[in-house]
Amino acid sequence: MDNWVLTIISGTIGAIIGTYGGAFFLNYWQNRKTRRIRSIAIKALKIFLDYPKKSYTEAENQFNTLTYSEKRAVIVALHKLGVPMGIATNEVFDIKNIHFLDRTIDKDEIKGMIAQIKQGSCDNLFYTDVESYFTANFRILAKRNAARKYVNEVLLKSTVNLQQMQMTTQQNWVEKFSFGEYKIIQAFREQVNDNYFFDANGYPNREKIDSLLNDIDLGLWDEYLCWSFEAYQNVKAQNLMTQMITAKLTEANNSVSESLPSDKKEEEK
Repeated sequence: MDNWVLTIISGTIGAIIGTYGGAFFLNYWQNRKTRRIRSIAIKALKIFLDYPKKSYTEAENQFNTLTYSEKRAVIVALHKLGVPMGIATNEVFDIKNIHFLDRTIDKDEIKGMIAQIKQGSCDNLFYTDVESYFTANFRILAKRNAARKYVNEVLLKSTVNLQQMQMTTQQNWVEKFSFGEYKIIQAFREQVNDNYFFDANGYPNREKIDSLLNDIDLGLWDEYLCWSFEAYQNVKAQNLMTQMITAKLTEANNSVSESLPSDKKEEEK
């Protein structure tokens, strides 16, 4: 009888140890895997800390020394955190050669990203399918990149004659763009070629230009970037025609009113 009870107790204890022990080790290995991925993300972010107040583009070469598997594990999480990755309109997404937008690295922002990684805020983003994620955003990212390129390469290097209301840009600036990029920025270009972005001396206002670049990243200019120039021109032509017709009707009404005898004018009043 004692042996039977001992056997039951031993079996029960063994089952408990097996169940909880197995759960413990399973949880331990899962946490170990998560900690390892977090460490990769933190290692990637620390690369940018080596380039304080410099452009993300200057960190490209060092960032791309990360292995293929390392980048695949954390790249979506980094993009969601705010690392500004860019894709040219004439390229396909290539994880082996990641490109960044020309934005200044802020050490405090990077440290904040690292803190979020350590807290586990991005664990659900690790190992997200990279190609699907970036392909879904490819076209709009490429269009925003073309808009930023126009602002940095053309608008920022232009001047305005405020007396003649005329903008002067670099000759052959179009050659800096692929044909696809050029088509994309047409409606956007007409909207941003505005005196608003220049100072009282006719030179670009850096603060307003930076605000414009930030608005592009936020998607506030997507409507113009997704609008074909032909459709944009048609709307402009229709608006111009409406204005002309309205002006003619107003002019005709004024002429009729002026030709009426004074007593008729009084009656109309």
